[in-house]
Amino acid sequence: IGDRWGRRVAVNISIVGMLIGTVGQGCLPVGGPDSLWISDVSMVLLAILRFVQGLSAAGEIVTITSYLTEVCSHRMMCRGIALIAVTVNLGFLAAKAVAFTTEAVFGAEAVDQWAWRIPFIIAIFPGMVAVIGRRRLPESNMYLEAQKAQAESKKEDTVISKVKAAISGHWPSMLIGMCGVCAFAVLQYSCFVWTQSFLAAHKMAPGDRMWVGLIARMLQTVLALPLGYIADLVGVGTIMLVGPLATVIAAVPLWSIILHNPTSLVAVGWAFGVGCGTLGLLVATLPYFFVVELFPTDVRNTAVGISYNLGFAIFGGLSPVMAEVLLSASPMGPGFLWMAGGLVTFLSVIVAIHCQRNGMISMTHVRKTPYFGTSTFADDKTGKLNKKDSYANPQSSESDSSTSEYTSTDSTSMA
Repeated sequence: IGDRWGRRVAVNISIVGMLIGTVGQGCLPVGGPDSLWISDVSMVLLAILRFVQGLSAAGEIVTITSYLTEVCSHRMMCRGIALIAVTVNLGFLAAKAVAFTTEAVFGAEAVDQWAWRIPFIIAIFPGMVAVIGRRRLPESNMYLEAQKAQAESKKEDTVISKVKAAISGHWPSMLIGMCGVCAFAVLQYSCFVWTQSFLAAHKMAPGDRMWVGLIARMLQTVLALPLGYIADLVGVGTIMLVGPLATVIAAVPLWSIILHNPTSLVAVGWAFGVGCGTLGLLVATLPYFFVVELFPTDVRNTAVGISYNLGFAIFGGLSPVMAEVLLSASPMGPGFLWMAGGLVTFLSVIVAIHCQRNGMISMTHVRKTPYFGTSTFADDKTGKLNKKDSYANPQSSESDSSTSEYTSTDSTSMA
């Protein structure tokens, strides 16, 4: 949808879909002993609403990332993308707060019976704010230029043709994108989600588990924009190498501390809250931009949607099960899983660099510099490569080059 009908259309559809899927779950009917058919209908509706919610969430992250990349000033592009990480973590914190408050006010028994609906239903309020705000979003000029070029070329412009063009023309980049989110996906689901279950099973107090989770999320929220600023100075490629490498080095020691001190607030607070929170900051703030940069404007949404979401589905979806299986095989298994996730992402960036230098792919379709170890920005007016940047691919001319057109709406769009 984002490539065929526009980023603005796609971001509005995704937020409406998430709103319907979330609020709808809170309004499901409940059948009694004499009306079992109502329960059957509710189960079918629940499956449909969860599907709509998940599909919309997957489309949301892809389209918002593409949109921000296309409208942000090149001088602050990583900071713009870091806002996504900020709002994702704020969403997790808000969800925890609402769940905790609901149980504290109504009690666990009421939550099991009927009060579980409250968090779903009150989601309508922030959802409507987002819906109203997005109605005024301007379309990305970069997308409009790509559509104009598409019309002039008289090439086929259908959803199927976009998917075919993305897969046939950019499959190496799609594989790199899938592996590029591995560390993020593995830490997200096997560290920040599954480890909470591990701590609960080993009798850590619920309040302590909440605090260590809050520390990790708050650290990622507060430091995401500063990390984005650093990435705007040294390049997203630098962060995409440093974060996974740090995960490879620190994952096993951090897990060892958690494993041997599962009830200690101090030990788990430092290892999980601060240690894993820092790793999460490094590997989860900028993969959005890394993946989006791999693809040109005309197939960006489609290619990012496939590569990013497949990577999360495979690496993230399976990681809690893998953590449980590895734990049964070896006490240090989950730590090695986190380390493997970091290694996959680190190697994917190395492979991408090799492919770039051999003219097989272009890693940068929007901002070519800085990417690795340079503090010189691309010129917002010309988009020319920095001659000091030895990484730059001279064969790649597709950089959506008229970059000055895409900075006029950055303040409004980022807000």
